[in-house]
Amino acid sequence: MANVQSRRVARLGRSPSGTVAALDIGCSKITCLIGRNDGRAPRNFKILGAGRQQSRGFTGGAITDMEGLERAIRLAVEDAEREAGEQISNVVLGITGQKLSCSLVTAGLEIGSREITARDVKKVQAQALAQVPTKGLELLAAWPVAYRTDAEDGIREPQGMYAHELGVLLSAVTAPKSVVKNLVECVGRAHLGVSALVPSSIASGAGTLIDDEIENGAICIDMGAGVTAVSVYLNGSPAWLGLIPVGGSHVTADLAQGIGTTFAAAERLKSVYGTANIEGPGLAERIEVPRLGDDGRLQATRMERGQLAAIIGPRVEEIFELVQKTLESSGVRRVLPRRVVLTGGASLLPGVREVATRILNAPVRLGKPTIAEFLGESLATPAFSTASGLLLYSELGFADAVRAAAASRKDGPEARNGVVNKVFHWLEENF
Repeated sequence: MANVQSRRVARLGRSPSGTVAALDIGCSKITCLIGRNDGRAPRNFKILGAGRQQSRGFTGGAITDMEGLERAIRLAVEDAEREAGEQISNVVLGITGQKLSCSLVTAGLEIGSREITARDVKKVQAQALAQVPTKGLELLAAWPVAYRTDAEDGIREPQGMYAHELGVLLSAVTAPKSVVKNLVECVGRAHLGVSALVPSSIASGAGTLIDDEIENGAICIDMGAGVTAVSVYLNGSPAWLGLIPVGGSHVTADLAQGIGTTFAAAERLKSVYGTANIEGPGLAERIEVPRLGDDGRLQATRMERGQLAAIIGPRVEEIFELVQKTLESSGVRRVLPRRVVLTGGASLLPGVREVATRILNAPVRLGKPTIAEFLGESLATPAFSTASGLLLYSELGFADAVRAAAASRKDGPEARNGVVNKVFHWLEENF
C-alpha cells in the first residue's frame, strides 16, 4: 500500500535552485526558514538560514496593523536571507485564524464496471468540490481523505481498480477572501510572492507527526500564543482542522491579573516557575514574585509556586476541554484516532501534557519538528513545528484537489484570476 514517501506530488514553492522558503506568522513571533531538500528523502533538509522577530500587528490570527506586521516580516526575512547568503522571492505562507473553516463533502460517480482512470478520479473530485460553498471565500485546499468503490471503503488510490461506482470523501478548507487578500498583500509589501498558502494547523501536523502517525491516524494540537490549532490526520492525509481562540498568552494574562503584575513579568514567571499540574511536586517552594506597588513600580514579594499553579491550571484545563468539545463536534468524530501529539510554544509549560492526557483520555506525546536534527538547537523545539511543517508540506506529497484543478489548466491571457476560478475552469473542462 502506498505510503507518505511514495505518494509524492509536484513540489510547490521551490526556486530554480531547489530552495524553499517558509514564512510562519504567529501571534508571538514571525519565523522565516530557508532550506533545500537533498533529494534523498522528504525530511532530509539542509537549513540554509533562519530569521525570527517578535510579531507585531497580528492578534488571534487577524491583522491589526499592516505596517507593523510588514516591518516584522521584512526583518525576519532579511535575517534568514543574510544567514543563507541568498535572496528569496517567494514563500510558502502559513495562514491561521478563527475565520478558517473546514468542511467534509462527499460525491459519487457511476463508472460502469470498468477500470477507474485518472479522469474518473478528477471528475469525482470535481463533483465534491462543487458542493463546497465559496461565496466570498477562498478555497485553500481540498484533500481526498478516502475513496470508496462498490464493496470497499477507505481506499487511498482507486486508479486502476475495477468498479461500478466510485465515491470520495473530501476535506475542504476555506477562508474569507478579504482575510487571504490582506495577508498576501502584507507579504507582498515586503516584496515577496506567495507560492502556496497552507493552513498553519495542517503545517504543524506535517512538521511534527512521524510517517506512522500520518498513515494510521493522529491528532496534532498546536498550542500557540494566541490560538490553539487542532488538526486530524487520517489514512495518510489531512482530514480536518479546528481552531480555539485561546493560547499561551491567555495563561500569561491570567497570571498578570491574578498576581497584579505586568504582562512581561508574568511571562517570565510562567516560563521559570510555572506549571499546569496543581498536584505536582515542588508546589510548596517559595519564590520571588514582582508585583505592582502603589507607585506603579514592580516590588519584590514572595509566594508559593502552588499559587501560580492555581492560576495556570484552570486555564490550561479549559483549553483542553475546548479541544475535546471541538473534536466531538467535528465531522470526523466517529473515526477519531487515539494518538495525540502536542506541540507549539505553549506546550513546553510543565504539566501541560499531564493535563492533556487526563482530559482527552488518550496517550499524549510532546512533539518537536521531525527535521530537528537539521534545525540546530535553538530551532529544534515545539515552538518551530509550524515553520518546519511549511518547509515539509509539499515534500510529503499530500494530494490536493484544489491544486490539481489549478494545474490542469495552463494560465494564459484569457485565464481568470484566482485559485477558485481555476477550479471552476476545471469543472467546466470535466463536465
